[in-house]
Formats: sequence, structure tokens, C-alpha cells
Amino acid sequence: MTTSTPPIANALDASPLDLAEAYEYCRSITRQSGSSFASAFWLLPAERRRAIHAIYAFCRLSDDIADNPALAGDRSLLLARWRDELEAVYADRSTHPVGIALSDTVRRFDLPKNIFDDLLLGIESDLRSESIDTFDDLRTYCYRVASTVGLLVVIVLGCRSPQALEYAETLGIAVQLTNVLRDVSFDASSGRVYLPAEDLERLNIKRTDLASPIPGPELRTVLASYAERARILYERAESLLPDEYSKDLRPAEAMGRIYAKLLEELHRQRFMNQASPGSPIRLSPQRRIAIAAGTWLGIRRP
Repeated sequence: MTTSTPPIANALDASPLDLAEAYEYCRSITRQSGSSFASAFWLLPAERRRAIHAIYAFCRLSDDIADNPALAGDRSLLLARWRDELEAVYADRSTHPVGIALSDTVRRFDLPKNIFDDLLLGIESDLRSESIDTFDDLRTYCYRVASTVGLLVVIVLGCRSPQALEYAETLGIAVQLTNVLRDVSFDASSGRVYLPAEDLERLNIKRTDLASPIPGPELRTVLASYAERARILYERAESLLPDEYSKDLRPAEAMGRIYAKLLEELHRQRFMNQASPGSPIRLSPQRRIAIAAGTWLGIRRP
């Protein structure tokens, strides 16, 4: 079965579909995005893979409200509308394709609503351009926009132990720190700064310095310090990986390895913020798939 999917920026206006078409719609959003999600979760059984697509599609459209320049309208009103959609998901009365699929996923896997609420708080903080003054502020932001996704994924994978949930939270913060390091130039050009103000002020780093694709020595010092924080968090997440869930959590582990390898690449390129003008550094799809496949096969160092 196939169904046409509008550009992601217009997807908030989608029409109702039946359940199978709604899941296909979510899969299409995931594939369009070029995200590492598709690489990490492609070998999951169909029911869980569909659930991951539904979660990703909801999160991606949430992120679009804050970030996609092609999205028209008052973004605060759009976020309020998307919060209403989440309420509809949990009341099983959604009419949006993503909501229809997510409602089924929520019911099948008993996903807690408060995790989605925290995710939308992260989107709201972007819309309000809330300042990030300390690492604790950055950690809270990373939890909201990334650890929440990891927690939902781990629950879909059947792992609800406190250790598994701590693993997901820790890995999510490491992944989002990697995203922050990768996107410094792009974010600054868009008027957003996620590096804590206290660190920038200490080294007299200005916003105009952040927008340059080639960081100066002071900025590289800050980036290297946060890369080390991220590396330690990846190590911490690996140490938390519960033995009894090691096979179940391989998709999440694959995601972590992909981003850890991206962090290595950023370090190797001395934190150049762009691979080319307007294009952040990324691992190729082939490399992401190779890392994911190695993880799925139980190879410790792909």
C-alpha cells in the first residue's frame, strides 16, 4: 500500500487516513527526513518498527514547528494545536494521520503521556528562545528534546527497568550534545545559541564567532570540552546497558554508536561546523547502515 505524503513542512495539515495508511504516512516522513532513525531500526519486527515510525513522525512534526522555515503561520498557535493533537491521541479521537498511528502505538505499548509533554516543553523553549546559561540548562534541554525520544523507543523495545530508562536518558543527552556541536554555526545563523552563556562569556566568545564555519581557538576549546562531556556520557550509557536487554536494545545501541562516530568525525575535523556551505557534517547513509548492521550482529566495534 502506498500513500502520498506532503512535504514535512506542510504535514500538520494532513487529512485523516485509515490505520494502515496512517502508519505508511509516518514511515514516509521518517524516510524523507534522512535521519539516522531509519538506519538504526530497519531490522525491527514490523509492529515495533511501525511504532518507531509513529513516534518519530510526531517528534519530527513537533520539531518542524520550531525549526522549519517553510512552515507558515503563528508557531505558538501551531504548538498549541499540536498539544491538542496529543490530547486527542490519548483520548483515541485523533484525525491527523500521525495522531491516528500514534494513538494505536500508545495503546499497544502503553506509552506514558508525560514523556510527550516533556518533549513539547523542549519545543516551546525553542519558540521562546529561552536562554541557556549553564550546563544544567543545556542538560534539561537535551533531556526534553532527545532523552524523551530515547525513553519512548526503549519502552517500545520492551525494556522498562530503571536501568534501561537511565540508559535511554543518558544516551539521549549524549546524542543531543553531539547535535549541538555539529550545528553551532547553523544555529547561530538562525539566532539560536545552545552552548551555555557562562562558558562563552568566560572566553569572551561572541555570537558572531559562533556563526563562522571555522571556529577560532577559544571556541574550539569550548567545543572540545563539550565533546568530552558527550564522550563520557556515551561511555556511561554503554556501562548502563542492561545485560538482560542487550539484544532487545541493539537498535538504540546502534543509534548511539552512529552518533558517537559522528562525534569522532567532528573532533577529527577540528569541529568544522559545516561539510560545505549550509550543510552540517553528517555520516553517509552507507556508513550509518554499516554501523547499525554491525551492532545488530553483536560486533562490539563496527
